[in-house]
Amino acid sequence: MENIKIALASKNDKKQLLDFFQHYKIKTIIQNRIDCYLSHNFTVMAKDKDKIVGILQWYVKEDPKAGVVEFEEICVSENYRGRGIGSLLMEYAVRSVRNYFKKNKIEPRKIFLFVNEENKAGRGLYEKYGFKLISEAGNLFSDTEKELLYCLNFY
Repeated sequence: MENIKIALASKNDKKQLLDFFQHYKIKTIIQNRIDCYLSHNFTVMAKDKDKIVGILQWYVKEDPKAGVVEFEEICVSENYRGRGIGSLLMEYAVRSVRNYFKKNKIEPRKIFLFVNEENKAGRGLYEKYGFKLISEAGNLFSDTEKELLYCLNFY
């Protein structure tokens, strides 16, 4: 893991982000998503040399004074799983959330995320970092797969 670097994405990373998100079948959707996250939200990247191998995207929900953030698109490339990259992404992202709110003189309150019920590795990672299962969210993204709502409280 000595080659893995964690950082926030910039516009210079756009081409690599487009490649990383090839699982979106409609190119305009991913282009719009990347543009949105690069201009208004945050993308934490794990890179092996210059290749993106993991992503965690987050954004502030509604009124920033509420201190609530959602984590989305937490993903590590298949060949890099099991090496602690998810932990590096989580640590960096939680720290960047704290820094964002501190810089804006707001107390962070909560980070929430949705995870597929069958994603045991993801659920274990979130629980390791203090996220608690709040509720079953049902079939949000698919008619056949259940999602769970997890939350990390800062207080």
